[in-house]
Order: sequence, then structure tokens, then C-alpha cells
Amino acid sequence: MDQNEDIEYRSYLLNDKDVAANAEAGRVTGSTVETVDFSDVDVVQFTEKRSEQDGMDAGDVFLGARRVNMTGTLYGKTRALLYDEYRAWSAALSPVLAQRESPADKGFRPLYFKMPTADTVNYPDLLIPLQVFALPRAKKVTWARKQQGGKDTDALAIPWAATLLQKDPGIYGRDAQNYALTAGGQIFGNLVNRGTYIARPNIIVTVGATAGAILLQIGGSAMTINVPASSGNRIIRYNGQEKVLTVEENNAENPRFDMLDLGSSEAHPVIPPGTSAYEVAFSTGVTPQVGSRLWFYEAVAG
Repeated sequence: MDQNEDIEYRSYLLNDKDVAANAEAGRVTGSTVETVDFSDVDVVQFTEKRSEQDGMDAGDVFLGARRVNMTGTLYGKTRALLYDEYRAWSAALSPVLAQRESPADKGFRPLYFKMPTADTVNYPDLLIPLQVFALPRAKKVTWARKQQGGKDTDALAIPWAATLLQKDPGIYGRDAQNYALTAGGQIFGNLVNRGTYIARPNIIVTVGATAGAILLQIGGSAMTINVPASSGNRIIRYNGQEKVLTVEENNAENPRFDMLDLGSSEAHPVIPPGTSAYEVAFSTGVTPQVGSRLWFYEAVAG
């Protein structure tokens, strides 16, 4: 996380790069981030003592929740401006307000930041725009007379600390990588994940009333969406992160796991770092309409 750049959560600049650049001179209003720790992430794995032998049996490894621990400083050109800044900061880090902003996300809203890079080919401005989806869980500000007392015209500052929870521990690129699915028939090529960690694909396909199938081969996995006949257009959505397939018809969207066939591997597709082949095939009669696409967010190991 580059603390020379803006760090934004729910339209509030937790780190305002202009404030950070001028904080030493005083007479500024805003917030800066002093420290960030992304390392507090759970590792989930089945382990069991081997019978009558040294060692343990172990299952597959997965990541659990991640906690993002941050500290920073609030600044105000005057005492009143400092208290105004505190109210804005506190509202931005309210878990209840985060959920009310987007109820479907349950409060896990994007935290935007950037990471420096020397990769001039993919990132000409030498910055990788990133995001995590986090819910505020704790915040701390301690008011002290010696720090926040004095004259109303004094320029003041106050340290703060906050912890945000990620139910999805992923660190993602901010911009979606889009691949159009409007050609129909057989679509194939390469997916490019410039990140350093596996990404998960999403698709949205609008089809007509005809029955058929959509076959996806991504990252070594084969997945089939069996499309039954209907009376009109349907919007089929697959969310690779949540592993959910829904169908919207007549303005109603419902889960349709019965349409999803993961084959013998029973594995949802993932996109490894680098370049990997993909194929999307539509059976006769199933024609994707305008706006149909496959997309994913590049991921960074962290």
C-alpha cells in the first residue's frame, strides 16, 4: 500500500496524499494513514494426528478471513475543523452505515489504494490500482486535554486506529478484465492475469427462449450451464467468488444450482497468474446477446 497516494473507503480519504505531503508544515485538515498491516489472515486446513506414527495428516490449504489493521492521524486547521474531520472519519468507518450503503454486500465495501511497480509495460504511471472488500470492525480515538485542548484557533491533530475485516481475503485489481461473449458459437483465446494469485471468473449472458447449453473451460476446469427452454429472454449470471448461478426472468432473479454441472472434478474454475487458455462454447440455438461477457479481477498474493 503506497501511503504517498490516496487511500479511500466509502468516499472518505483515510489517507489524503495532499494532507500527507503538507502535514509536517501544519495548518492542514484531513486524514493520513501511518501504518497498515495486511498479514493477519487465517489459514484453514484439516489436520489430524496420524495413528500410531509421528506426524499429522493434512488436507487442502485455504485462506480464511483477513483483518486489516491501520493507524493514522486526523488533522484540523482549527479545533472545530478537527472535530468535523473526526465525525466524517467515524461515519466512514461505521459498519452499520457501510451495510446500509449497499445491503447486498453486508457492509464489505471496497477499500481503494495503490501499490508502486517498476512494470512500465502494463502500468505506465508505475502504480497498480488495487482494492479489498472490508467491513469496519473496530476504531479507536483517544481524546486528551494536552493534545486537543488549547485555543479554538489552534491547529491540532489526533492519532487513530482501525481494524477492518475481509470475509474474502483477496487483494484485487480495481479494474475488471473484460472478455466479450457476444460472438456465439465457440469463443476461445487466452485470459491474462497480471497479478500474482489466482482469480475467479464471472459471467453474464443474456439468451433467448431456446434450450441448450453453455460450456466453459477455464484454468483446467470444465463447467456446463444447462439452459432449459422458456417463454422469453433470460439473464444468466455466474459469480465465481461466491460460486453462485442465478437466472433472471420476468424481472425476478433466482438461484439455479440445478442448471450447473461441474463435471467429474466438481471444481469451480479459477484463473492462475499469467496467461491461460479459455473456451466458451454455446450450443445451437443458444445465442448470447449484446452485453454478454466474461470478466475477472486480477489478484495479488498477500
